[in-house]
Amino acid sequence: MYTPVLSSTNNTQGADMKVGERLAALLLENGVDKVFGVPGGQTLPLYEGISKFQGAIEHVLMRDERSAGYAADGYARMTGRAGVCDGTVGPGATNLVSPLAEAHCSSIPLICIISDVAMAWEHRRTRGNASQAMDQMEMFKPVSKWQVRITDPKSLDNIIDHAFRVATSGKPGPVVVCIPEDVAGKDFAFRDPVTGHDGALYPATRSAPDPGCIDQAVAALKKATQPVLIVGGGAHISGASEQIRKLSELLEVPVVTSISGKGIIEDDHPNSFGVTGMFGSPIARDLVMEADLALFVGCKAGQLTTYTYRCPRRDTQVIHLDNDPEEIRRNYANSIGLVGDARLGLEALLAALDGKVGSYNWDFKNPTEKYQVWYSQDTDPDQDNKPIKPATVMGVVNDVLTDDDVVVCDASLASGWAAAYLKFSRSGRRMVAPRGLAGLGWGSPAAIGASLATKGRKRILHFAGDGGFSYSMQEMEVMSRYQLPIVTILLNNDTLGWIKHVQRDHYDQNYVSTDFSHINFSVAASGFGLRTYRVNDIGELRGCLDNEINPEGPALIEVISDQWTSPVQSL
Repeated sequence: MYTPVLSSTNNTQGADMKVGERLAALLLENGVDKVFGVPGGQTLPLYEGISKFQGAIEHVLMRDERSAGYAADGYARMTGRAGVCDGTVGPGATNLVSPLAEAHCSSIPLICIISDVAMAWEHRRTRGNASQAMDQMEMFKPVSKWQVRITDPKSLDNIIDHAFRVATSGKPGPVVVCIPEDVAGKDFAFRDPVTGHDGALYPATRSAPDPGCIDQAVAALKKATQPVLIVGGGAHISGASEQIRKLSELLEVPVVTSISGKGIIEDDHPNSFGVTGMFGSPIARDLVMEADLALFVGCKAGQLTTYTYRCPRRDTQVIHLDNDPEEIRRNYANSIGLVGDARLGLEALLAALDGKVGSYNWDFKNPTEKYQVWYSQDTDPDQDNKPIKPATVMGVVNDVLTDDDVVVCDASLASGWAAAYLKFSRSGRRMVAPRGLAGLGWGSPAAIGASLATKGRKRILHFAGDGGFSYSMQEMEVMSRYQLPIVTILLNNDTLGWIKHVQRDHYDQNYVSTDFSHINFSVAASGFGLRTYRVNDIGELRGCLDNEINPEGPALIEVISDQWTSPVQSL
């Protein structure tokens, strides 16, 4: 439990306190120690409040509100606690839509604090008559679990308590708290002292599936001949790694994951066959297609993981364990639904099976050999690597990857390469990527959040393409300011790879607005204070990585890479 260090003012019942200071105290009460944001005139009361608790809670100044939201997201994924970000009225708020949408789609709890024009100016909101004013709350409805506008200081305590409860309960997600300018600066006699209760932890509540549904699932498992486990990010959120391993070993069945589920089981486990879906291995895909039963665990069974809902086959029996009942049977009508927490659901399954299972027809020898051949061929550094193939880069990185490293990937092909080819010998949340909304530019700020979450004690390997990196490269200043041990491996091929491949395959090679002029990112990174490397030959990469085994501050390794290879797997 986090015990906040509060000022004497906070410990005095009935003492007058500004709303901003009370808000900071409430964040601290809930175990928050970092707030990511960019100041605006209307949010300064919060900043003033944070200054009262120096050493206990810190504001992390980002270069863009979008980056603030992404950093809070990365922080939340690595800590298992709600992330907090802030933005001012108008453009500050609009910049937060994309990070909130990513968190909402990925079930990551965020508390997003925004400001608004004074309540007395409500009639001046239309079309910016009052500077920067607009209907912010309607804008946030599709991308958050709850939106609330605080109009009376006496409601602050209850609302913040409820905001954390909503964000961390059930299917976690973001909550938007809006405080108008004239409310934020008010003095108010708050009656009760602040006492710590760690409200940021998630999942805050857990529920187990209905026992009758568990019985149905057990019967289906005993009837099946070739079951497969397909595991998503919800298993990480619930901390179900041990249960996944136990179930796979009891049943002796293959385990594949979505990108968000990568790391739930060690990549060198004999039952592990990597990531399935469009960014995965063909062996994982083939195993799912051969299965007569698919057990989805904490996985939406969404488009990319299932090859547009075709893998597993439509006639495959499905067991779907998820804490959101709306996800069950959304894409596979032939599903036995287990509504509940992934860890509790797997524990219930294991108890009901009681060590008794049928005999399955899986022979791992052939797929294991195929997997090894596929991996070795694609990552072989001696193959033609002019220009450098990204799969080969991942193979070299695997040679220096340690059990303490954390991998942060930007969207699009960068996360695809890492998901398919990186190998983790220890289970856990070892890799994070924005697969909810999959917006470019997530990687750099999320790497900052992840590094601050680990208190700078772990090396962060950040993978990005040149297109995505350009969205948020300004955040290198934050990396440098905090001297974070973030090593960015930038795959620079002067193009939007995903778009170019689609134009090649579906639009008669009509390449429109895909190619950039060549940028020397290492020069730019040097200006931000990073150590830099520029790699034109795969043989040079290992030396660069060896130099960054224990990085002191951030570094960028720019790899001049091939634009015509792709991690995308077809069905």
